[in-house]
Amino acid sequence: MRLDLIRPVAAMAVLAISGLALAGPTFDEPPGGDAGTGRDDAKDVKTDNGGSVGMITGSLTGTSPLSGYGDYQDVYRIFIADPMTFRAETYGDIGGNHPLHNPMLFLFNEAGQGIMANDNLDDNNTMSKLVNQDANGQPIFNDAGIYYLAITSGPSEALVDIAGESVPLFGLGIPGNDVGIILPRTQYSDHPWSGWTNPDFENFGDYEIGLGGVVSIPVPATGAIALIGLAAIGGRRRR
Repeated sequence: MRLDLIRPVAAMAVLAISGLALAGPTFDEPPGGDAGTGRDDAKDVKTDNGGSVGMITGSLTGTSPLSGYGDYQDVYRIFIADPMTFRAETYGDIGGNHPLHNPMLFLFNEAGQGIMANDNLDDNNTMSKLVNQDANGQPIFNDAGIYYLAITSGPSEALVDIAGESVPLFGLGIPGNDVGIILPRTQYSDHPWSGWTNPDFENFGDYEIGLGGVVSIPVPATGAIALIGLAAIGGRRRR
């Protein structure tokens, strides 16, 4: 059973003002409009009616003689309206389609600096999940705004450029970093990501990313977002 990633907002008046629905719609990576691999060509996650976004669907394609080099990373530009309820989670049970069996998820801020990443949920589950909570139960980030959400074909992970040398930002290949949420390595945390390591070229397919705390771009007016955040906090306190 899938987790319900969109939490209901308590105040219906706020919903009427902001136009948000209780359950966010799906954003489909458009055919022929592939999400890019960096900030410059990231795909904006926006819907015709605005409001919350509950899921992103897309596909990473493999290399073939006809299509050439495959598509092993997709980057989406998202607006996180409520950081405290943010989450992104991939699913393996997506019907009869060919699922991406080992995805990796990454979150970066608007400047491209790493926020968090995840390879595997646990030793028995190669799906990925990001939540805004560190090992001590504290939020990893606090500000609403523009972020970049990336999904890759594992083990393709983010690189940063250090004096002309490309090094892994999170070090997901380091023993102990293959499970759970990983923060960027301290010495590289101020550097924006600049590329990706090689994928597993046999690891490609369709994906779904369930979302929480994310609204469409362009975003509602600033005042409406503030009200949304207050309503969400109020809803959490009453549970």
